[in-house]
Amino acid sequence: METDWYKLDSAGKLYASTVSSRVSTVFRLSVSMYKSVNAVFLQEALEETLEEISSFKVIVKRGVFWYYFEKTATIPTVSEEHFYPCSNLFFRGRNTFPYRVLYYNKKISLELSHMLTDGTGGIEFLKLLVRNYLKREGVNLPCIRKKLNGFNFDNAFFQHYEKQVPNWQDTLDKAYKLPLRLDKRGVYHVTTGKLEIQVLKNIAKQYQTSITTYLLALYAEILIDIQAQNSKTRKPITINVPVNLRNFFETNTLKNFFVSVPVTIDPRLGTYTFEDIIETISIELKRYLNDKQLKTLIARGVRGERNFLLRSMPLFVKDWISPMVHARFGENLYTSSISNLGVISLDDDLEKHVERFEFYPPPSIGNKIKAGVISYKDDMYITFGNLSNDRLVERTFFRKLVKEGVQIKIETNRSAY
Repeated sequence: METDWYKLDSAGKLYASTVSSRVSTVFRLSVSMYKSVNAVFLQEALEETLEEISSFKVIVKRGVFWYYFEKTATIPTVSEEHFYPCSNLFFRGRNTFPYRVLYYNKKISLELSHMLTDGTGGIEFLKLLVRNYLKREGVNLPCIRKKLNGFNFDNAFFQHYEKQVPNWQDTLDKAYKLPLRLDKRGVYHVTTGKLEIQVLKNIAKQYQTSITTYLLALYAEILIDIQAQNSKTRKPITINVPVNLRNFFETNTLKNFFVSVPVTIDPRLGTYTFEDIIETISIELKRYLNDKQLKTLIARGVRGERNFLLRSMPLFVKDWISPMVHARFGENLYTSSISNLGVISLDDDLEKHVERFEFYPPPSIGNKIKAGVISYKDDMYITFGNLSNDRLVERTFFRKLVKEGVQIKIETNRSAY
């Protein structure tokens, strides 16, 4: 029997209680078309998309113990973009949508709270939104009803939780934090570099590694150098790598289904060459990226959610405690984050109308700078989101790639780069 409300998934519950003006939990997925966006068509496309993926047709509500989603007949209004990306969507005590749809010139942007879904779920919604939009522009596109029927809104963490699997046991030391001063509230600087995938693949091949490992190593090397220049003491450089669990466990859920895997380089152990960093990261990823280890991360999250003490706490207490717990056992353990959504593929009839995709990571006061990576056709788009006015990290990262022979086109919302 269908209900008129949904529970948040295991990850969404945590995000709901950690929201603040600095920690919006909102990430952005954008698609650029070859023609200017028609706002009327986009609104109609959103209405159709919400009928087809009705699990997104919800508002956030407060319960006694947890937040939850309630179905709604109201449709959010698409709006032209005027402000910084990834700003707060959720105001406690109000009935708010966990997403928004924006447009600007040729770009359509979908901003989503992690309360609702992750990057994979967001991409599927955005693909359908674009398809429905193009139909209104007169593009003849086939029906994909069969594919839509395969999606669900299940809590895949519960589905793949196994009682006998122990919790993830690794302990992480407090990580090095970049000495960045926060900019004004609501300001989120984004800088995107566009580059050819094949060129980057060839460079990674020279180091006998993958693109993902190469980018992580490049980023880690920069963070190690910044620490050496700014601090007499040494702390671990730990990068948060979100892992899409759909690549390891079968599910068609549109809810969150990812875990964070830590990749650590510890300068206290001595000096690392770039090759040393690559080798260390390769070993770390190989250790974590298998179904057995990932099950321990799933187990830890599910058991935490099912903890009797936590479940019995009233929501106002959770709202007070959760940000502190998330900081202590979450973001304090990381220096930064790189999230790679992989290569986005579209049907041929859709692809010829779409120029590019972009992914902006959610802002966070604990990790003032993060990176989001997405690829489409022959190009990769690497976006740094930064809550400070400092641009050293982004600039150094892209300059290192240029020195390796990568041609990069830089775009930013800063007044000058």
